[in-house]
Amino acid sequence: MYKGRTMKKILLVIGLVSVALFPLSSSPSWMGIQGFSSHSNKTTTYSVGSLSTEEKSTATLGGIHIAATIYPGDSSFGLGLQVGAAKMLKATNGSSDEDVEDYPLTYSGGVSGIYRLEASDAIGFEFGAGLLFERMTKAANSDSSNEVIFTLDSLSLLTSANLVMALSDNLFLVGGITALSNLNTNGKVSSGSFTYDSDFDVRGYTLQGQLGVAFNL
Repeated sequence: MYKGRTMKKILLVIGLVSVALFPLSSSPSWMGIQGFSSHSNKTTTYSVGSLSTEEKSTATLGGIHIAATIYPGDSSFGLGLQVGAAKMLKATNGSSDEDVEDYPLTYSGGVSGIYRLEASDAIGFEFGAGLLFERMTKAANSDSSNEVIFTLDSLSLLTSANLVMALSDNLFLVGGITALSNLNTNGKVSSGSFTYDSDFDVRGYTLQGQLGVAFNL
């Protein structure tokens, strides 16, 4: 229930921004839904006391997000927004496969600056750079008095390239690739009044492909 209300509030904010800019928007502005798949290959270093541990991992996720690019006036520069959720499909830790069946959804939200390059009246390219925030929360133990909650937050640098193709005056096909580079990752464990959190050193990459449809704003 809470997550549903949160998603509705985010969509409402995007809608209000769109309405506010509508009088200034030109035809390239769009909002739509995209399916995406991402693959990451990372090395994570974390410390517990005086002990430092390094782990290599990979992850493949699939999900959907609602995205929009808004251009004020006839400018080639715009604002990109996105909110979404993804499910872990496959993961490895070292040389071992992880059981991802019970992994919760990872929720994300991002904002970026966009530059649009017109190739023709029907085709445009968008290049963007910005920030993406992701959160995964997992609870363990059915006894609520001893419930342990693990939260993993990450902030990444986002760079993207999209192809936007007009199918009609109001309908676009939007597809592209996104690369993510980790800036900060924080893990927190809490149970009752006990809380422990730590920043992780994460190196590696995430590549994502997305494809969907959008409507003219």
